Amino acid sequence: MTDFIEVKPLKTFDNGSGLKTADSEPFKVERGEANALKAFGLVSFENDAASVEAPEEKPVPAPIQSDAGASQAAKTTKKKD
Repeated sequence: MTDFIEVKPLKTFDNGSGLKTADSEPFKVERGEANALKAFGLVSFENDAASVEAPEEKPVPAPIQSDAGASQAAKTTKKKD
């Protein structure tokens, strides 16, 4: 099943089914085409914007940095008898 999204043209372009301008009415296109048109800045999503856009990336916490001197002190050498 193909999802269709309603988009509003922001700039003039031809998507193969006719010339679309900023004054054109919103129209429906497949989800993949809607994402491609939005990536080029040609349209904005009218409905269903939350499910079309990529989910927000969660910040990854910075790794804990250990003190290099402490790791050196923990090393011991084995003495030979």
